[in-house]
Amino acid sequence: MDVSIKNQVSAEMQRMFIEQGKVKGYLAKENHVLLAISGGVDSMVLLDLMLAAKKEVAFSLGVVHINHQLRPESADEAAYLKAYCQERKIPFILEAWKEPATKGIEAAARAFRYHTFAKIMHTDGYQVVMTAHHGNDQMETILMKIVRGGQLGTFAGIKESQRFSNGQLIRPLLSFGKEQLYEYAAEQKLVYFEDQTNQELNVQRNRIRHLVIPQLKQENPQVLAHFQRFAQQITWADQLIKKQMKKVIEEQVKETHDGFVFPWRVVQEMSLEERYYFLYTLFDWANRKTDLFINEQQIDQLLEQVERPKGQWQLTLDRSWVFQRVYEEVALVRKNDVENEPVEIIDRFIEIEPHKQIILNEKAWVGLFTPDEVAEFRCIDEWGEFSHDVWLKPQQTLFIGKRQAGDRIQLNEKLTKKVSRYFIDKKIPDLQRKDAWVVKDEQKKIISLLPFTYSHLSIGVETDKIHYILLYKYQKEATGRRT
Repeated sequence: MDVSIKNQVSAEMQRMFIEQGKVKGYLAKENHVLLAISGGVDSMVLLDLMLAAKKEVAFSLGVVHINHQLRPESADEAAYLKAYCQERKIPFILEAWKEPATKGIEAAARAFRYHTFAKIMHTDGYQVVMTAHHGNDQMETILMKIVRGGQLGTFAGIKESQRFSNGQLIRPLLSFGKEQLYEYAAEQKLVYFEDQTNQELNVQRNRIRHLVIPQLKQENPQVLAHFQRFAQQITWADQLIKKQMKKVIEEQVKETHDGFVFPWRVVQEMSLEERYYFLYTLFDWANRKTDLFINEQQIDQLLEQVERPKGQWQLTLDRSWVFQRVYEEVALVRKNDVENEPVEIIDRFIEIEPHKQIILNEKAWVGLFTPDEVAEFRCIDEWGEFSHDVWLKPQQTLFIGKRQAGDRIQLNEKLTKKVSRYFIDKKIPDLQRKDAWVVKDEQKKIISLLPFTYSHLSIGVETDKIHYILLYKYQKEATGRRT
């Protein structure tokens, strides 16, 4: 501790600051620390505290100042900071925002600052960058986020420590209030600069700072400490929930070439609150691949869909991604993969000539062969296969096409069922329904529903009929079998 200090507030703040830094590990000999100094009271106090800490812990220290060039006095402030650091032999880096934004200035300036910090950390070998955010900033941020709305983790406010660039971003003043910083600066006779734009009430943060927080402090002088505790509790709760849900995701969710898939029972067995946090964590986890940001309204829509008994549904999330249920499977998939499924629609029926094959599209063909002929066509092992016996009169003809409204298939001697009802009962996914083909005789009665089942009408063995095998080959996207 700096033994030259006699003022009680300054001495206590230095003690707390140094002890906190040692315990949390960011005040260590091996650390190369970059301080982001604006010249305001917050950052000048941070710089003074770090200089005091450096007398106890011999870490290396550098300063970066961003001149946003938005105020006439910016150049004078930058010059003062440069001289201040040179006098104390502190490496000083000055960066100017050469092309300030005309809209969304606050967000654009912040983005430029942090981009600059990351670049300097990488090029100059700093492991830690520190900013001077304090307890009042934390209160303002939490209140702003509550007003705007969001998910649980966002209400935790400003993080004290987080991964950044090639190291860490630390905000060591969050446990101190603004009044403490002013008192410290007064006792230490620090020179600092006030940005008058911070007084303008056309900015939401300034309104909360000057109109809301003073009222809260009148209600309870300990409100700052309570907000700090609240931020910590929110952080812990969010971390605990994410840990539990990530375990479920790692065990149940599989990554595919076009997205993510998991069993329907996973969400079916969850309570409402579990579903909410599962979806929230899933989208956060999948963001690395999807770049998808989901809002509360979309999560509510998904929760409503999950409650419905429908076996199939789909919700468009943005231009690129959809969330869908297909019976016992739920998937987050690229929208193009769903919309551009290469299904060929035929509005007419094609005659199936015996001993020949018909190429239906790029992923399916059909043929009518004798038992001796069919063997040579069954060598295409990488394709799926559906086949069954058919007995036809010499001049009898079969036709293949897409199913039509009202089509019915005779499944046994007594049971006839609409094709649409068969699909529902067997829980055939929509995409596979679109790929299905029907084979009909001259009376337009269905002989086969490819690649799922065949009609009882095709079974009869008669001596005056020729024995054929109807062979359907298709890419293995669905499994068809006689049911």
